[in-house]
Amino acid sequence: MKPYVKAGLIVAGVIVLFSTFFFGEYVQRLNVQRVSLNIESLYIVSVLMGSSLIAIGLRIKTHKNIESKNSAN
Repeated sequence: MKPYVKAGLIVAGVIVLFSTFFFGEYVQRLNVQRVSLNIESLYIVSVLMGSSLIAIGLRIKTHKNIESKNSAN
């Protein structure tokens, strides 16, 4: 895979985690009943999705050029 795909997945995971945090803070400021919006399940799904995007981004291996590895030949 290309390195920008790897970086994009990591950045997307971080954005999901931060947006979940800020959305939760916004809802708490509005004093909306948490049961009506079902915030706990939103937190769980968002944290799992963000962490899985980061994990996938970290696990992707970029293929380097083999010729640069064997420069002695």
